[in-house]
Amino acid sequence: MRPAGEPASRSGSGGTLATVSDLPSSALGYQAVVAEYFLGLRGAGLMISPLDAEIVGEWEVRGIPVAVVCRGLRRGLEEAAERKAPGASLPRSIRALRLAVEEEWQAYRSGRVGDAPAPPCEVATARARLEAARALVAEAGRDADGFRREGYRDAWRALSTPGAAGTPLERVEAALASADDRILSAWLASLPRVERIALGPRVALLAGPRPRGASPRAYREALRTHLFDAAREAGLTCLRGSV
Repeated sequence: MRPAGEPASRSGSGGTLATVSDLPSSALGYQAVVAEYFLGLRGAGLMISPLDAEIVGEWEVRGIPVAVVCRGLRRGLEEAAERKAPGASLPRSIRALRLAVEEEWQAYRSGRVGDAPAPPCEVATARARLEAARALVAEAGRDADGFRREGYRDAWRALSTPGAAGTPLERVEAALASADDRILSAWLASLPRVERIALGPRVALLAGPRPRGASPRAYREALRTHLFDAAREAGLTCLRGSV
């Protein structure tokens, strides 16, 4: 099996196992990156199924980095290509490869994955996402004032100095999360006290009770998703789900 981080290029009967397709900077959200990566690996299809989109959304809520998901999908397809009988096709869905992604996530969390150099396509994708995020923040900041303007300025600073730990996509994700935190904090600070107090119960109501089996972290991410939705409704530009 190829080391994590090395581009896949072996072909099977289902098509070439590519690395990642070229993505426009306007379509570089978490789900778009995973979907395009998988379709590039399969060498077929224009979009993923609703069931696949659902499981990708769950990975995003759980905080699994895009790079880890992509490595898992690639490894799953490579192993399927090695095992498949003559004439058999490769897995056609992301869901069929979910165990490989979970194994990659466990390996990543235990510190056994991520030391290999990132493939060039991942570096280019990370750079494009970061540039798109900076463009969004700069545009939003020009039309903002007060606390919101300061929030966008702080977000720009976070995007200007991404951390050094992790793969290129993981570093960009961390920078996006930090930038969004600053935008959100500035917005909350600008709200009248009554509105700010009412926001917590509203978000909890939208999220509902924590599902059985869901980790506290996953539930906090669900709450945070609804909080970002409220910020967008109020006219804020948030990076999560936008780049």
